[in-house]
Amino acid sequence: MGGGAGAAAQTVAGVYSMQHKNRMLWGAVAVLMVFGSAGHAAGPERRKDQFGRDFSYYLYPIVGEIPGLGSAAGFGASVLNLGGGDTDFTGYYVGGDFRASGAALLDYHLLPQRLIFDIGYNDYMVAPVSYSRGIASDPAHVIYPKVEGSYLLGQLTLTYDLRRYELFVRMLSGRNRLTQVLDQHGQAFANVDAGWKDGESISLGGSLDLTDDRLDPRAGVRFEFASRLPSDTNPDDSEYFVNDYNLTRYLPMRAWDTLVFNLFYSQAIVAREGLSDYALLQQRYGLNCTQQPIGPDRDACLAAEDKLLTGIQAKNQHGTASSLGGTQRLRSFDNGRYYAGQALSYGVEYRWNLTDERTPFDIYVAKGVRTGIQLAAFWEQGMVADHFRDLFKGGHSSYGIGARLVLSGVIIRLDLAHGNEGMQSQLFITYPWSMFSVDSPD
Repeated sequence: MGGGAGAAAQTVAGVYSMQHKNRMLWGAVAVLMVFGSAGHAAGPERRKDQFGRDFSYYLYPIVGEIPGLGSAAGFGASVLNLGGGDTDFTGYYVGGDFRASGAALLDYHLLPQRLIFDIGYNDYMVAPVSYSRGIASDPAHVIYPKVEGSYLLGQLTLTYDLRRYELFVRMLSGRNRLTQVLDQHGQAFANVDAGWKDGESISLGGSLDLTDDRLDPRAGVRFEFASRLPSDTNPDDSEYFVNDYNLTRYLPMRAWDTLVFNLFYSQAIVAREGLSDYALLQQRYGLNCTQQPIGPDRDACLAAEDKLLTGIQAKNQHGTASSLGGTQRLRSFDNGRYYAGQALSYGVEYRWNLTDERTPFDIYVAKGVRTGIQLAAFWEQGMVADHFRDLFKGGHSSYGIGARLVLSGVIIRLDLAHGNEGMQSQLFITYPWSMFSVDSPD
């Protein structure tokens, strides 16, 4: 009883300390929100109906490129606004450096324009590049875990006032397993646990969307938040919340163009600390390096084992917030490149609308409405750390250009981004700085 009370007191004290450290950051966020929405208490008028009515369908090849995962090709099919309503269906398959397939039913109205249900299923086999924890992690020190798995995702959304105000609950249930783990030289680690592991998670969140359009905003401000709740895990693992906050300001420029500012912060709050004793971690999760003959291979194994165990140790002490890198933030870096107990990023993007139109098209394999073509230029900065006081001691930036095709119900985006680890190209859906991207490694 005494030990439990002491642990609870430490948890409360830790949460209070974290909140105290974040007061300055959230003070700045509050100022930005007040500034961003001044004079627009209800936000600008919506440019169009936020519940789709234009029936569309697309049968399309998919050529995708995700930094850190590689490229893949396949096909997909989408039907939008079924039966003259707002419900969409989509399915896809891609194969290449990674494999994925899935289907989703989106925007099914349990209560018209009030309670919306989404459900989707995905399965995958990927071999991502996995880096060490922290902002200063060496890009040469990587491992390549090969993972296969599947998950079912469902969401209920309560929405008001043309989707300006929303609350949601999201439930995910899935399983995955490691099939192989390669070191930076392509050598497989022995004794990798290849058993299936089941997992579930629940997230709560919402959004305040005071913009002129939910899909293609050009004016206004949007604030989104989400909290992933602790879930039942291995007793050795810590249990922690992950709280994400995303603030985006859209400023109209010239006739149709938009200047976009984004601020994102993610924080892990540990509710129960997991195993952090190095010797015990080595017994349970070590790579059995001492069984190898003395020599360079054994030394390399010990170095890799130390990075693995110190990473587990840090995760159990501080949790892991949402990562930076990939298609959404720090686009010149691999998916999930930087991660720690906290993450912060901010950026600016200029969207040059070459056209502003509603052009219907019907070409046998696709029918819909094209609403615009864009060019873009962007810059973004990001940093991660386990302690808030260290968050501004280092960081990385990305900058680049892009092109977008805006259709009824979907944004197709091509970006070329440059940073201090080289250039990345990516062909993806949705605008950047999304809170919920399908390629999220978290």
